[in-house]
Amino acid sequence: DWLFTTPLLLLDIGLLAGASNRDILTLVGLDAFMIVTGLGATLMKIPVARFAFWTISTIAMPVLLYYLVAVFGDAVSGSDPDTVSTFNALRNIILVTWLIYPVAWLVGTEGLNLINLYGETLLFMVLDITAKIGFG
Repeated sequence: DWLFTTPLLLLDIGLLAGASNRDILTLVGLDAFMIVTGLGATLMKIPVARFAFWTISTIAMPVLLYYLVAVFGDAVSGSDPDTVSTFNALRNIILVTWLIYPVAWLVGTEGLNLINLYGETLLFMVLDITAKIGFG
């Protein structure tokens, strides 16, 4: 579902910011790359390949988040104060929650197995509710 829901979140915040279609598509493309490589990390059977894909996905995330902050932040800067305030709140929800996802994967059963499946499932459930419903 992340390949469907997260691009919609980015589309929403991009439209709110008044970002160009090119900038929105660039961010959505980065997001899709991050998700697909993260999925690859989960599906790999060989540990080295699993962590290689996780690393690639995790490296894509700060690029995506920087783009969200810098490019979309620049696009919204000339907007009215209410729009800027709403943008900042939504951007911060994305920044905080999305930074936790790779850590959750790493400590979960597909990564280092530091927490059990129930703890991992609960963590991802809380993240998804916060990131998606909180954003909405």
